[in-house]
Amino acid sequence: MNTGLLFAIISPFLSSISTIFKSAAVKALGPFAVISFGSLLGAFLLIVYLFIRQKKFSLRHLKDNFRDFSLLILTRPIFGELLFVFGLGMTLGVKAILFTKIEPYFVLFWQWILGKEKVTPSQLVLLTIHIGGAILLSTGGNFTGINSTHIGDLLIILAMGLFSLSYFPAKKVAVKIGAVQTNSIMLLVSGLFFLPFAFVFSNSQAFDFFTKGWAYLVLSTIIFTVVGLTLWFVSLKSVKGWIVSALRSLGPIVGIPFAYFLFGEKLNMAQMAGAIIILSTSFLIAREHFKKPH
Repeated sequence: MNTGLLFAIISPFLSSISTIFKSAAVKALGPFAVISFGSLLGAFLLIVYLFIRQKKFSLRHLKDNFRDFSLLILTRPIFGELLFVFGLGMTLGVKAILFTKIEPYFVLFWQWILGKEKVTPSQLVLLTIHIGGAILLSTGGNFTGINSTHIGDLLIILAMGLFSLSYFPAKKVAVKIGAVQTNSIMLLVSGLFFLPFAFVFSNSQAFDFFTKGWAYLVLSTIIFTVVGLTLWFVSLKSVKGWIVSALRSLGPIVGIPFAYFLFGEKLNMAQMAGAIIILSTSFLIAREHFKKPH
């Protein structure tokens, strides 16, 4: 199996597990602490890795690709991650990993807008059904009103729109600068940017490094921010973005049982129906893509 494809398969598994831990960390420490301290920890670990492996970083390559790198920073670790962690603080982690499955449709949308790729009627049907599943997952069949949980679900979906846009500059930057180098700089910039907000808006637990919240943050950072996200960058160097995104539908296979056995998070029958719809449509859109000649 192609190494890039293998990494594209492993990354969503790590992402789903990490999302469960990150959800618990956000609820304990606050969103700004999770973004800033998690990003800085991830950057530190990756920089140490680069130093040990004696991998060099070229400022010239960063300067030459500054536009793509800036777009990557804005779409993923700044605005995208901000929406994501605030959403995690308002909803269940098990729901969050399912809502991330809408990302392939956003990738299609951006390819349609930016790459002039045609969207077929079958893709529009799948998207409509997928959105219906997302609504069912969010509401649990109760349509009496909007609460904070629904807002959290919406924030995660909006975050996926920004994350999907990051695929385009990420591929270019990963090839030119390097996967680990790109991830480490991206995390360092994000961590420093949100650091003042972390000191001002975080609760007292954020500065107690021996709590469960910090344990969850460290686990989330190592599992995805350091390992999974680096594998994502590596996969984009040799695998098409839509394939990498479509393979994210594999994540809940690990994430859902993990959330249940570790944190007791579960869905009611209506939400389970929504989850099945989301996973089914994600699988079908991935299968449709793989059948296409590219």
